[in-house]
Amino acid sequence: MSKPQDGFASRFLNRPISRRVTRLLLKFPIHPSAWTILIFFLPLSACVFLVRGDYLSVVIGAAIFQAFSILDGCDGEIARAKNLESKFGERLDHFCDFLASLLYVLALGSGLHRSSEGIVCAVLITANESLLRTGKSERSVASSTLHESLYVRHRGMIGDSGLLSLGERFVWWLFQLTKRDMAVFVFLILASLDLVPISTARALPSDAIDRTPSARLQSPLRFTRSR
Repeated sequence: MSKPQDGFASRFLNRPISRRVTRLLLKFPIHPSAWTILIFFLPLSACVFLVRGDYLSVVIGAAIFQAFSILDGCDGEIARAKNLESKFGERLDHFCDFLASLLYVLALGSGLHRSSEGIVCAVLITANESLLRTGKSERSVASSTLHESLYVRHRGMIGDSGLLSLGERFVWWLFQLTKRDMAVFVFLILASLDLVPISTARALPSDAIDRTPSARLQSPLRFTRSR
């Protein structure tokens, strides 16, 4: 039930877990599209934590998004197992993924007091989706291995971008390392290691910050004010 388009995080972490969840779900009369809608509460819940901006909340928010990334594979697995694949289900899944990505960057930007950067990321994500929708997709891209590892909507973009001049192996690695599953997983690791610039304005009471500005440097969580 795996797909050749799976990134590293999906192949070695998300998919092994989602398969086990899918085996349980197949015992119940659940429709793939119903599952797609049902799990969308996860990114909504994650945003509630991300906008708070403190260390623990950001880690919890990132963990919830990682859970969403894992469970997001179940709808396709259910569809393939029950022979319920459809264009509507594919579009619904893609729309929910797109909307979740927008919520992620906007909520994170707000929580880190970098709303403008979150908005820029959201605009770039939207522009990228628009380009993929308007581009040609029925194009064969280099070898069959690279061709199969790309979603249909990415093939036209690769063919028109000139990236193949840098080498097929380079393009393969570029797409593997920049897929959403990798981005979500890597951010969770960075947040857990406290390598994300957390806003101390939301981590400590305002009166405590005013009275003891040096306390920010002594925090065991190494909070740093966003600039």
